[in-house]
Amino acid sequence: MTPTPSQGRHTFVRSRGHDAAMLEAPEVLVFFIDAGGGHGAAARALLAAAEAGTVPFRLEAVNLQSVLEPLDFWKRLTGHSIEEAYNALVRGGSTRFLVALLRLLHAAIRLRHRALVRRLAEYLRGRRPAAVVSVMPNFNAVVRDAVREAHPDVPFVVLLTDFADFPPRFWIVGDLDRVIVGSELAERQALELGLARDHVFRTSGMVLHPRFHPPPGREAGERFRHELGIGSAAFVVLLLFGGKGALEMDPLAGALLGAREDWHVVAICGDNAPLLEAMERRSRASGGRLHALGFTHEVAAALAASDLLVAKPGPGVLAEAFHMRVPVIVTCNPSTVPQERYNARFVAERGLGVVVRRWREIPSAAAALAADPARLREIRRSLEALPENRAVFEALRVIDAEVNRGRG
Repeated sequence: MTPTPSQGRHTFVRSRGHDAAMLEAPEVLVFFIDAGGGHGAAARALLAAAEAGTVPFRLEAVNLQSVLEPLDFWKRLTGHSIEEAYNALVRGGSTRFLVALLRLLHAAIRLRHRALVRRLAEYLRGRRPAAVVSVMPNFNAVVRDAVREAHPDVPFVVLLTDFADFPPRFWIVGDLDRVIVGSELAERQALELGLARDHVFRTSGMVLHPRFHPPPGREAGERFRHELGIGSAAFVVLLLFGGKGALEMDPLAGALLGAREDWHVVAICGDNAPLLEAMERRSRASGGRLHALGFTHEVAAALAASDLLVAKPGPGVLAEAFHMRVPVIVTCNPSTVPQERYNARFVAERGLGVVVRRWREIPSAAAALAADPARLREIRRSLEALPENRAVFEALRVIDAEVNRGRG
């Protein structure tokens, strides 16, 4: 499985752009940012689902950073974009003070609101979108006002890629034409903020890439195990800490291998090259029980092959595990990314896995879970009770309705 480079910071190819007839179809712009991996992943999922389906519009995903880069004060100060700074914090595990940094970012956005709106509106005037969609937080008031200024009749839709909002001014802002949420809590948050009920659409979960539909079955899991040299009876723990990985994955893999001598650990390191190198060094000394991968499109097959997922409580990886009905162990503590803390609570309240405070508690929690078949069966029953996730297709139907309705 050869690692695939992650998408860059620029615009993705338009969905169905190869079809000459579609060039005349209405265009929908999807704005994302590359802070973390989830927002770009959601944009790619929408594009892939539109490409595979029969939606009567074209999607184009645009990195907001590429449009607003001339106004990026952080890049002028440090030489690195806000996206790059955030990703470096996540890769390095320096996330304890993200709440304070987030509030500083919000203050800076409010201070520069008019300039940001003016810049984005200028960009939008050069396009003729039938609708604008955001799959990113923090900048939605800016995008809303820029759309209103450039194209007053064009609807603006916000699609949450987190299970819940982290107010104030994170995901949901006032006067949105439509907000698409994936949980009961997010729906309630939108309504409490004053959005009309018919402006809030709740999907069956988080948006997943179409490669998860239908969920890969036992055959995909067996193929994945065979390619890595893992026996069909082995207990497999999957380590997946988002698209950027995390430093603690390396010592955690070692601790998991030490917890049980018959376990195999699959570690997906994302686009974190130093982490992958460290994992490969550990793998060579593991007796064939540690399998290190970089960025891969085989996450669905890896989940199908796994008995247990160990992860940060990121919404994307949890949604994938829920969809594949794989029990999870996640951490939650003051260093957890603030908008992901509710996700850990969701795991605990719904009985979908185990929540621990520190990653050093994970090996013993995993060993206890593996030794308790009754509890594993209970968790799997809770996972099976979740609704089938069709969120990516539901979101496309909402976007289609907005294209047809328009704001006028």
